[in-house]
Amino acid sequence: MEKGSLDKLPRVAFTIGEPGGIGPQLLFHFLQGEGWAESFIPIVLAHRRVIERWRSFLGLSGGLRYHAIRHVRDAKPAQLNLIECGSLNDFVIGSASPEGGRLARTAFIEGVKLAQTGELDLLVTLPVDKATFYDEATFPYRGHTEYLRAHSPNTPPLMLMVSDTLRIAVLTEHIPLREVAHHITAQNLRQAILTLHQTLKQDFGVPTPRIAILGLNPHAGDDGIIGAEEKEVIQPLIAALGEESLWVGGPFSPDGFFAARGYQRVDAVLALYHDQGLIPFKLLVGWEGFQYSSGLPFVRTAPDHGVAYDQVGKDTADISSLSLAVWEGLAIVRRRQAWQESQGESGAPS
Repeated sequence: MEKGSLDKLPRVAFTIGEPGGIGPQLLFHFLQGEGWAESFIPIVLAHRRVIERWRSFLGLSGGLRYHAIRHVRDAKPAQLNLIECGSLNDFVIGSASPEGGRLARTAFIEGVKLAQTGELDLLVTLPVDKATFYDEATFPYRGHTEYLRAHSPNTPPLMLMVSDTLRIAVLTEHIPLREVAHHITAQNLRQAILTLHQTLKQDFGVPTPRIAILGLNPHAGDDGIIGAEEKEVIQPLIAALGEESLWVGGPFSPDGFFAARGYQRVDAVLALYHDQGLIPFKLLVGWEGFQYSSGLPFVRTAPDHGVAYDQVGKDTADISSLSLAVWEGLAIVRRRQAWQESQGESGAPS
């Protein structure tokens, strides 16, 4: 299948994530709904034992068909297609396990490989448990984005949280707070802003993006009284980008910015560390948003929540974020294809 082509039904692959977490439950409930069979072909990267165990647990043994395949091109419409990967002797629904972590890593790595070759239209990664997903010896990455960045050196991704009303990117993800200031450099900020600017144009259809940057220190440094990062690094970079005709505002004090709903006057916000961006996002949006890897040559989305063991088996488990990751991910695919055609491009974006 030609990369990005929507002449046929799009191929959407799901990496299983932690098999004992909420991800499989949300995926299988999502596939019990209507509308997807006419819109895309689902492929899950997992072990068949996960499907069998969850089908029985959820009472879906007769209502969740799946077809085992070896290659994406063999995927059939109107049913779940399984590309089996890794090994799995046992796992416990509702809790983490070392075996589950190994399967989560294997499925994710395989999904990225398929996406990089252009065999997939959309890659959706289900939640992982960092306690078992991370392995210092074999997988020294604290999350999906860190792995993607290490394996996409020419197009390093930016974690972007997306909803109808708010888009927040984070400059640094899963690092200790004491290390954040060391990453506030002009080079890192410039790269993040340019990536976000391009993403807004090609993936979200924003012709002239407006981006706000949050400050690192209380009161955005109070003109250097509280901290120097805003005055010495962020403000000069904003001025330089303005001379390049990029609309970038800030640095804004986060408390005042969100209290005054400053995010409603821009197209995206760049937070400088994980909680600075994700706390307001989840307070304002809840589960009505999803995560997107900005800047990659393929489209990868994910729910904006974790493994949620406490929700396993409950009717209160909400598929909203996963649903958005799928449907809005496909919308991004279409917008990116239209952008490339308008620019006379046939390959991946630069």
